[in-house]
Amino acid sequence: MYFNPSDRPQLKQRAKAAMRKVSPNIYLVSVVCLLLTTAPNFVINFPTVRLMFRADSLERAMEIYQNSNLSGGFALSLAVLAMNVFLTLVTCGWQLYTLRASRGEDPGSFDTLFACFRQFWRFLCVQILMDLFIFFWTMLFVIPGIIASLAYSQTIYIMLDHPDMSALDAIRASKQLMKGHKWEYFVLGLSFIGWSILSSFTLGLLSIWLTPYQYVTYANYYNGLVNWTGAPEEEPAGQAAPDEWWKE
Repeated sequence: MYFNPSDRPQLKQRAKAAMRKVSPNIYLVSVVCLLLTTAPNFVINFPTVRLMFRADSLERAMEIYQNSNLSGGFALSLAVLAMNVFLTLVTCGWQLYTLRASRGEDPGSFDTLFACFRQFWRFLCVQILMDLFIFFWTMLFVIPGIIASLAYSQTIYIMLDHPDMSALDAIRASKQLMKGHKWEYFVLGLSFIGWSILSSFTLGLLSIWLTPYQYVTYANYYNGLVNWTGAPEEEPAGQAAPDEWWKE
């Protein structure tokens, strides 16, 4: 099946079709993913938020917030770091789940969210490298930082498709893959803004549907970029390697 990366309606239509094939499981996994990615932050900040709500004035609430940042110390910093690492790996697992769903493969179940923990250092390394590169580009100006984030946007998908590829090679491959497609991908992301605003009015409940819709659409976009037309039967699900376009 050919995916045209420039045809947004087609990408979204096929995303909805792919979601129906794995419904309702994809929504259950979406709920678990949302809980896993929001609960750690809630737990860490709950004591401070509780004290802020008990404050008798806005000034006192702001003072509590500022003091919590200053008094958190090493333990809080370590907890935040661990939380960010956990969120990174769960998000990579969610990308694997939606990539498999986009290709009509069995995406697995909740355990897919933790699949990338088996390559802990590999996915952590690539995230650190991307964050550093984007930070340095942003130091020059905001626009170069945005361009860099668009250039690196396909890195995780590439790593999922090519388990033996190094983090740096995956970043380079993403840059090559996104040549001439950055604005196209930027507009694709903008097309979900209306849904995101609507989701905020439902206290996030719409995110249970919107999150898989976005990620399966993004996976379809990647499939189009690498000319993915189907996975060989002997390949493990989610690891069907497209042609080695990065070596051209």
